[in-house]
Amino acid sequence: MSYPPALAQKLLKWFAGKADLEDIQGDLDEVYGLTLEKSGKLKAGFKYWMQVLSLLFSYGLKKRKSKSAYSPFYHKNSIAMFKNYFKIAFRNFSKHKLFTSLNMLGLALGMSICLLALSISVAIYQSDSWQENKERIFQINTYVGDQENARTFASTFYAMGEHLEEQYPFVEKAVTIRPDFNPEINHHGNEINFRGYFTEQSFLDVFSFKLIKGDQKTALSSPSSIVLTQEVAETLFRDEDPMGKSLETNYGVFTVTGVMENPKQTHLYFQVLGSIDNHPTNATRNVASDWVNFKWNYVYVLLDEAKSEDDLKQALAQSSMQAASFNPEKEIELEYINLEGVVPRWNISQAIGIGWDQPSMLFFLTIGILVLLPAVFNYTNMSIARALKRAKEIGIRKVVGAEKHQIKAQFIIETIILSVIALAGSLALLYPMKREFLGMIIGGGMLDTNPNFAQIITFLIFSILVGLLAGLFPAQYFSRLNPIQTMKGEIKNGKSNVSGFKKGLFVFQFFLSLVFVIGVAAMGRQYTYVLNNNHGFQSENILSIPFEKIDKQIALNELATHPDVKAITTASSLPGVSINGSNYATSNDQDTIQVNEVFIGDNFIENMSMELKWGESESLKQSNQNEELVLVNQQFIESMKVFNVQKDSLRFTLNDGTKCRIVGILNDFNYETLNELINPLIMRYSVEDSHYALLTVSSSNIKRTIEELESIWQGIDQEISFHASFLDDEIEDAYWFLRVQMKFFAVLSTLAITISCLGLLGMVTYTTENRTKEIAVRKIMGASNYSLYYLLTKDFIKLIMISALIAIPVSYVFYDKVLLYFIIRYGTGLGFMEIFGSILFLFLVGLSSIYWQTSKVTRANPATKLRYE
Repeated sequence: MSYPPALAQKLLKWFAGKADLEDIQGDLDEVYGLTLEKSGKLKAGFKYWMQVLSLLFSYGLKKRKSKSAYSPFYHKNSIAMFKNYFKIAFRNFSKHKLFTSLNMLGLALGMSICLLALSISVAIYQSDSWQENKERIFQINTYVGDQENARTFASTFYAMGEHLEEQYPFVEKAVTIRPDFNPEINHHGNEINFRGYFTEQSFLDVFSFKLIKGDQKTALSSPSSIVLTQEVAETLFRDEDPMGKSLETNYGVFTVTGVMENPKQTHLYFQVLGSIDNHPTNATRNVASDWVNFKWNYVYVLLDEAKSEDDLKQALAQSSMQAASFNPEKEIELEYINLEGVVPRWNISQAIGIGWDQPSMLFFLTIGILVLLPAVFNYTNMSIARALKRAKEIGIRKVVGAEKHQIKAQFIIETIILSVIALAGSLALLYPMKREFLGMIIGGGMLDTNPNFAQIITFLIFSILVGLLAGLFPAQYFSRLNPIQTMKGEIKNGKSNVSGFKKGLFVFQFFLSLVFVIGVAAMGRQYTYVLNNNHGFQSENILSIPFEKIDKQIALNELATHPDVKAITTASSLPGVSINGSNYATSNDQDTIQVNEVFIGDNFIENMSMELKWGESESLKQSNQNEELVLVNQQFIESMKVFNVQKDSLRFTLNDGTKCRIVGILNDFNYETLNELINPLIMRYSVEDSHYALLTVSSSNIKRTIEELESIWQGIDQEISFHASFLDDEIEDAYWFLRVQMKFFAVLSTLAITISCLGLLGMVTYTTENRTKEIAVRKIMGASNYSLYYLLTKDFIKLIMISALIAIPVSYVFYDKVLLYFIIRYGTGLGFMEIFGSILFLFLVGLSSIYWQTSKVTRANPATKLRYE
């Protein structure tokens, strides 16, 4: 269809200003249409231009312009007008209950994920705002740059806390925190794990955490002291007084010296606090002069009230030079951040506690918006679908003097009201969803996401913005309708293809739903794979027993006497879970590589069914004072190849000067979880440096076997209790993040599919309502129910198929090449069956929604539909 010259229309509108031109514009369009039919587009356009130019100099248009300044109509939105908008809005809601309910439910579901993200974000931004000295507390960060990369760490050097406190008097207090205090407490025969920090007495002086019981000034002064949160104290002692009680842990015996209020609204996440004097590194190095190690050591300083940040900045600049002298190959710069700015951060490594960063928050909010968009599109689709009924209303309002901005205001206010009402339903969904989500993330309980003024205002502003977004396109569309055409029943609006726009929104909804469903299938595939995968070693029937503060050789000899124990060995780290140690190795006395380091016991390779590519492992314990025999993986050999080695390629030196010789090369395998890269690995023989006994057991009654092993353990002189778990279970627990991902995508896919099906149901309902007469006539003429099903569903099925065709390549690229690579590097990727099953599931859900509505129409008696005719 041809339209009048757009430039001529804009010129006339600009010249007329506020003058009402709708009748003149209608006449011009009518003349243009008649001329177009008789003489063609060129002559019609020329005539249109001539008429517009003549109007620019006409007396009638000048008179209209002059009158428009003194119009008797009040065109602005007054309070009375807004009351009218509200009346019309609620009248329309009441008149179209089904569409209102579908829109309201869709918006409530769509907004729920966004509200969850906003609720958590507001809580994170308010972290530590309650601390009394928050303006004077600063975290010390470390920027480290070398030839490979440059990063800023939240941690800093071991010597930093004591150095700042001694050298700079304006540092009132310095606090050192190390987050590797995770005691396993023996409570009435049960082993309970808690997370906490090693720290010092100044922790309770600098931060505003309050003790319910104990002395705030001395609670952490003793090396054996431990402070519990109220929740932990109630778990361990219930109604008993915990003060002075002894706790047996894998770190030794501690005495309870304080009970703290449960921490809330802080970036620090802990359940227990232990004295830093009991930290294992204190026994192996002089931490006060350690300017080399900076990872997992956190320092906070409290400045004197009379001093400013500039003093701290100068002190850190001087300290940076001292640190750089100990690290000549690296660029070192010490930085600081105020307590309230610790979270969220944009780019920080090794964040302590709740490590929410801004990219994670933005990603979470983006996911929420993606779920919300289908609900917004539902509203847009249904509004445009009802355009014929609303168009006549708009035409009458325009004829009696309504302006475009008033039409827009009507629709936008309707949508905002609907969105605010949907907010109440979304809040009902939010709280159980929030409780489940915070339970899945570490430290979620530390966030105070209860309703407060900031959260309520944020939610209200968000719902208004959603209303504006949802109502913008319908308002723009209806405000541009030509009143003459709408009164005739024609609702064409310029060159916009409304039908194509609706189809595009529909396709996007189901495309998004399918992407999320494929995500659930992809995560499920990875989880199944990691549980059944052979990581490169035997994990079945392997019982792991942590053993510290015990004569390890005696323990091994005694445990091996049990008839169900077929083999026994040791390791410093559990295979398939994590590696706790690292070292540096050089083969040419110049270049070094960082390597993972594992200490193993007798027959470790044989018991774990590992494969040696070359060499043998039996000679490991034949090491002497001049040379230590070790095993390495293939990655170690590949990494060493890049150096110019003039000596024996099987010999290298560790960072502490230990000379090593390779006696065996292992095929590369995943000693850590599959989401970690396979790095260079060395295995050294040492029972004393091992932390776990690994027992290969064969038993018909495993519970009885474990009880008997515990009895053997109790008969050995030791300071820690017996705790045993199967290696398979430890490996499964190490992949908790995959379970979280599955839950997350399951919720997203459920919401997206539900919203899409609500939109589909609304569109099908409207289509069938408008075609009831046609269907009745077809049935009278002999059409079968199956042919009517096909007639009503074919267009929707085509759109679902289009969405599937778009979603398949997008999902493959996103999951197989991007997301899964970061989540689990050595997974199986996205398979055909996951994609096929997801598509089949989506079609079944979509067809069920269509069938539920169309069946009512096709089975209805045609006579009742035509009776009034």
